[in-house]
Amino acid sequence: LKIQKIARGRKARRGNRRVSSPKKALASEEDMAAAKLQSLQRGKKSRKRVEEMRDQKAAAGRIQAIHRGRADRRVVLAKKEGGLELEVKDIRKGLSQMARNPFTLRHSYVKLDLNNQAVKTIDAISQFTNLQFVEMNNNCIADLSPLALLPSLLTLDASNNNLTECLDYVVPECNESNMFADGVTAIGSMLHEANLSCNKIEKIRDLSPHRFLHHLDLSSNNIKTIEGLSSLSMLQTLSLANNQISKIQGLDNLPLISLDLGNNKLKTIANLDTLPRLEKLFLNNNEIESLAALRGCHTLRELDIGTNAVSIIRQVEFLVNISKLAKLTLMNNPCDGLEFYRLRVITRLTGLAFLDGNAVSAEEKVKAINLYGGEGSDLANRKAVWVKCFPEKEFPDFLPPFQEVEEDVVAAEEKKADAPTKGDFRGMFADTGAFVEGIMSTALQR
Repeated sequence: LKIQKIARGRKARRGNRRVSSPKKALASEEDMAAAKLQSLQRGKKSRKRVEEMRDQKAAAGRIQAIHRGRADRRVVLAKKEGGLELEVKDIRKGLSQMARNPFTLRHSYVKLDLNNQAVKTIDAISQFTNLQFVEMNNNCIADLSPLALLPSLLTLDASNNNLTECLDYVVPECNESNMFADGVTAIGSMLHEANLSCNKIEKIRDLSPHRFLHHLDLSSNNIKTIEGLSSLSMLQTLSLANNQISKIQGLDNLPLISLDLGNNKLKTIANLDTLPRLEKLFLNNNEIESLAALRGCHTLRELDIGTNAVSIIRQVEFLVNISKLAKLTLMNNPCDGLEFYRLRVITRLTGLAFLDGNAVSAEEKVKAINLYGGEGSDLANRKAVWVKCFPEKEFPDFLPPFQEVEEDVVAAEEKKADAPTKGDFRGMFADTGAFVEGIMSTALQR
C-alpha cells in the first residue's frame, strides 16, 4: 500500500508539471504584453471618464450656485420692494403629499411649501381648498384672510412675516342660514397647530372660531396681555415667550401641558394653579422673586425659573409638595452663588433628577442628607464607630451640620396670609362687642 501511494503521488506530481517549449513561452509573453497594453488602455479611458465626471459635477455645482444666488437676490430685492404677489404657478411648485378628499374621495395635494418666497399676498391659495398643511414662513405676508376657504387646514406655519393680527380669518360653519345650501362643506376651522412666532402681533383676538387648536406658538411678538384663549378647550401647548407680558391671566382651566412665558416682564407668578394638567412651565428671563404661587401646581414635571431675581434658596420649599417634579432650572439667579447651593436644593427636593441641566447623582443625594446632619445622615454611624474605638474620649464632630441662615419663607408666607388686611375689623377683634367698639373708635377718630 505504501508503494502504491508513493507511485500515485509521483504520477500526480508529474501530471502537474508544466512542460514549457520555446513556442509556448513566446506565446505566453505576447499574451502578457497584450494584457498589459489592454490594461493601460482601460486605465486611460477610466481616468478620462473620471475626470469628465468630476468636471461635470463641478460645472453642475457652479450652475446650481449661480441659480441659488439669483434666486436669493430675487428674494432679497422682492422683500425690499414689499414682496411678490402669489401666483398659481408658484403654488404648484410647492405642492406635495397626496391624500383623499373627505367629501369626493378623489386624490389631491394636501401640503404646500412657500417658505422664503418673498410673498406678500396669498389670495391665489383659495383655489386649493383641500390643503391640510401650509408652510409659508420667512415671507412678507400681512393678511391670512384667504385661509378662510381652506376648511381642512390642520397645520399652519406663518412665522417670520408681517402679521399684526392673530389668526384673523373665520372658516364658514354650518348654521341655520346656510345649512341647506352648503352646510355639508361648512365644517368650520379644523386647525390643530399654528406657528405665528416672530411677527408683529400686539393683541390676541378671540380664537373661539379655532376651537380645535392643540398647539399655538405666539413667541417673539409684541403681546402685552394674555386674552382670547378661554374658548380653546383642547389647547395643550402655548408659547408666549419673548413678548411684553407683565401679568399671568386669561388661562383659567385650560388643559395646557406646556406653557412658555420666558423672556417677558413678569415680576410675580399668579393664576397657574388653575391649570389642572400643567407639566412643563418655562418662566426664565423674567424678574420673579418668589415661588409661593407654584404650591398648587401639583402636576409639574419640569420647571425653568432661571435668570430671574430669586435670592433665597429656601424659596424651593414651596415646591416640596410637587411630587412629580424631576427637572428644575434655577441657575443665573442671585441664589445660585450661595454656599452649598446644589446640596441645599437637593435636600429639599429629593425627587429631582436634573438640576440646572445636570443630572443629580446618588453621591450628591448622600452629601445633601449629610449636610444638615439630621435623620438618615452618617452622624450616628460616626458616633458609634468613635465610641467603639475610643470609649473613654468624647466624640469630636469634625463635620458639624450646616446651620441655615435664611428665614423660613413658607412660614412667613403663611403668617402673611393669615394677617388681617387693612380695614378688616373682623380679623382685628374677636368678639362682636370689640368689633362694634372698634368701628365706633375709628369713626370718632375720623
